[in-house]
Amino acid sequence: MKSALVIASVLLAGVAFEVTARNVYYDNQNQRENNDQWARFQQGDSSEESAEPNFNEFQNNNKFSNVQSNYESESTFADRSRQNNQNDETYFGFNQESSQQQQRTSQNQFAAVGQPEGLTKVMVEKIAAIQKIAVEQNIADSADFLDAAVTVNQNSVKFPKHNYVSFFNSTMKNLDNGDLEYMYLNPEKDAVFAQYQFNEIKTVGSFKSNIAHAHSGYYTIVMNNVLSNLSTGFYDDKHAVIKAAKFQYADANIKTHDGSETQVFSPALEQKYLGVLANAVSNEVMKSANKGALVHIKNEIRRPIEINVARKFTNKLFDLRWQEDQVTMEMTNIGFKNSEELKQATEHLLSSVTFERKSQDSYRMRYDFAINNLEWTSALNVMTASKRMTTDPIKFTIEKLNIKVYVDKSVHNQQQQQSNGKAYTKVEVRSLHYNLKHVQSELVSILENNLQRFMELSFGSYLQDSLVQELINSNRQY
Repeated sequence: MKSALVIASVLLAGVAFEVTARNVYYDNQNQRENNDQWARFQQGDSSEESAEPNFNEFQNNNKFSNVQSNYESESTFADRSRQNNQNDETYFGFNQESSQQQQRTSQNQFAAVGQPEGLTKVMVEKIAAIQKIAVEQNIADSADFLDAAVTVNQNSVKFPKHNYVSFFNSTMKNLDNGDLEYMYLNPEKDAVFAQYQFNEIKTVGSFKSNIAHAHSGYYTIVMNNVLSNLSTGFYDDKHAVIKAAKFQYADANIKTHDGSETQVFSPALEQKYLGVLANAVSNEVMKSANKGALVHIKNEIRRPIEINVARKFTNKLFDLRWQEDQVTMEMTNIGFKNSEELKQATEHLLSSVTFERKSQDSYRMRYDFAINNLEWTSALNVMTASKRMTTDPIKFTIEKLNIKVYVDKSVHNQQQQQSNGKAYTKVEVRSLHYNLKHVQSELVSILENNLQRFMELSFGSYLQDSLVQELINSNRQY
């Protein structure tokens, strides 16, 4: 046993060197492909909370660190009973008493706010559909569909003086015990990015060589704390980048046919064979791009968005209804000038979907939407502590709405049922334009100071409540 431990400790230094050298080699080999792919990411949304991973984060195996963990509402609907500054996250599910209470509260708010319609309805239905896939396909354990035993091709390593060792009849085990750490899908940028983590991956097999006292035998190699990245296109694998998996250290136990342990093949492991095994892991992970929850979510993202343009108020996105301190604003039919503008808004509506593991028993899904070129005309009601004022109809335009929706899920009990969670949203209005030429002077400063923020908070809360109700309805189905 002491001999086996010596072999392991001797190999550790070599393994660390081998992994570093191999990663440098593959970094150089694939630098052009990596630069091309990640340059496309950086041309997109420059928001400080963009879900897009950058290449340095990818290389350093960091999880997304730019997703906020707490969201506090500064405001509330004028017709809500909820107090200001409460934590703005709403639970859905049926396992906890608090969730049931939040469900009843949400239903009461819906009676006042109204059911979602038009593009808002499309958004919540799309999120709910992907959430259902995540639950039914058990995305938290999506490495389960990887093969439990993978055959590793025979591989030979040459030594000085015409010596060699050949590893054959090799089987890699435990790939199905890995965890998806995070996943990012962006159809517009034709990108899929994911990382799997494995506590240990064991490979067993036989060897033969022409080295004295070690002509044949068998071996066991265990790679510990393995990380394997998947980087490919959303629509095909033309831009795939396959890089050797990274691992923290490896233990090796090599025995000759008579049962004695040997360290004579340590250089072969350090120089080549551990790299062969690391590549075998990444090749298997690459196959996951067309398996399990990932492919089902891609299909749902690709599914065309259809809106019944004949419906009443189809062009409307939401109604502004928000109160902060002593100021309340109301405005109806914020949305699109006509049905054609609405149709164009659906073409690239869902920008990206992100999975992030928060712990062994919980994860977060993030949905990024972008809505361009809103234009509508509406009167605006403003109420202050002293009076109520109504403007004449004003033309409003918004160049872009960036919408981020977060859904947290927890995994409970031995059946791994994903049964409760919470959802929250964040909306960013970019380039809001309107003409206040004929608006009462006492209203101008109120609108300039509050209108954009009120729109962001009002739509975010409306979308959140609509989503939670949709998720509650979906939960009843599973």
